[in-house]
Amino acid sequence: MSLKINNLSECDTDYAKGLQAASTLDLLTKHVDEFYPVAWDAFDIVFNFGKAEFKKFRKSLESENKGVYSGDETAAIIMMPEILFKVSIVAEEFKAPWGMTFLRLREVGKITEEKGRFFFHDQAPPSAKPSKERI
Repeated sequence: MSLKINNLSECDTDYAKGLQAASTLDLLTKHVDEFYPVAWDAFDIVFNFGKAEFKKFRKSLESENKGVYSGDETAAIIMMPEILFKVSIVAEEFKAPWGMTFLRLREVGKITEEKGRFFFHDQAPPSAKPSKERI
């Protein structure tokens, strides 16, 4: 399955719901793989999981669901991969749908794709910086 993102896509919400439903390591791996272009950092971790790591992740997820910080940084990456997280922040700031925000950020070059993975560029390109300070 290839991830399709349109203006109304809510990948962050869909991804989070899928994590909750992933009751086995196989289901978790399949779910994260479906979101690979925007969750490749999570996939790289989950792909190498064994049963013990999966059990620890589920415990961290349950803790976070109760509003208790688990302290598990690996689980945090799986729960909110970088692209999903950063696009969510911008979408919230502008009160826009996640998909529309993602597409606009990609259009202006803030998000680029390489080898099936999307990357977020935090800094403005040099051409966008003023050559002189405004008075």
